[in-house]
Amino acid sequence: MYSCQNDLPDIQGKHLNILIGERRFMRTFFYLSLVCVALLMTLCVGHNEEVITISYQPSWHHVALFVIVEKGWDEKVLGKKLKLTAFPSGPPQMEAFAAGQHEIAYVGAAPPLSILAKGFEAKIVAIANTEGSSLIALPDVDYSGPRSLEGKSVMTFPPGSIQHTVLMKWLKDNGVNVSKVTIKQGGPAEIREALRAKAVDFGFAPDPAPYVAEVEGYGRIVVNSSEMAPDHPCCVVLMREDFMKSELAVKFIALHIIASEYAEDPMNKEEIEGILKKWLGISDEVAVRFPGTTKLQTDPRNEKWLEGLDMLCEVQYELGITKDVNGKVVKLSHEQIVDPALYEEALKVVPEIKDQLGLG
Repeated sequence: MYSCQNDLPDIQGKHLNILIGERRFMRTFFYLSLVCVALLMTLCVGHNEEVITISYQPSWHHVALFVIVEKGWDEKVLGKKLKLTAFPSGPPQMEAFAAGQHEIAYVGAAPPLSILAKGFEAKIVAIANTEGSSLIALPDVDYSGPRSLEGKSVMTFPPGSIQHTVLMKWLKDNGVNVSKVTIKQGGPAEIREALRAKAVDFGFAPDPAPYVAEVEGYGRIVVNSSEMAPDHPCCVVLMREDFMKSELAVKFIALHIIASEYAEDPMNKEEIEGILKKWLGISDEVAVRFPGTTKLQTDPRNEKWLEGLDMLCEVQYELGITKDVNGKVVKLSHEQIVDPALYEEALKVVPEIKDQLGLG
């Protein structure tokens, strides 16, 4: 005879399995939901559609960026605000850039080489300036040429920076025994304080730091980078390749061109000095020295500049700084790291944007 009681354990077991399955599904769904929320939050933090994220350094090499913001040209032309983050030097700036924190960087041409060698997708799309750094000596330290640094100490930006690269090349080109030079690293503030405290004999830093040292009396300029490596590349506009595909990329480069021209115009000198005092915290005595030895340029197609960029690639290769993802030292060339196409497109819209800004 058939008995319902005999099948009861099977029925209960099936129900139990169904309940367990449902609970596992709900738990999995819950965890997946948390992951999705976390990813969305990460994307929202990493990419804010209301702003364009840009990193820079406290130097008047980046005056074009300051002009764009101060004049409100970002919102007028791009329809977005620029969100700026300052860094003391290029190497830490590039760590943040490689982590996806910024879409554009105003940075020396040398620091990006280390991340580009590893395959990071970004390109130099414009020049910001050439030259514009100086060797600063303590008032009572003798200087008669490059060999004066033997047995002395000098503080400059970290390895991989423009300043470190130019300094090392200059020392080697002049037969200086680098092992007899104590090279310390730091940003503008550390170099300033080291010179003030007489903790080093020399400092090598970008404008306006050398002029601050002279005005405040704790150092004197003994040689400019224009003499150490004439026409050497300095700062550039570096852009992530995903942003390069944006319709705003060309307009931003056009603004950079316009702002550079505006900063160079003698008619705007007083206004530019005011902008620099605000952004860099410098005195009137320092601001009036703008542009100093800094040469504002924008065109990345300049042959002499491209040769200089290849020189930086060569020096960083010799120093063992540019390594691929496997740790192998590699030598880059300007063909791999510069994309002039957007600049060429930007030149076409400069007149239109100038009219929009009332500069036509």
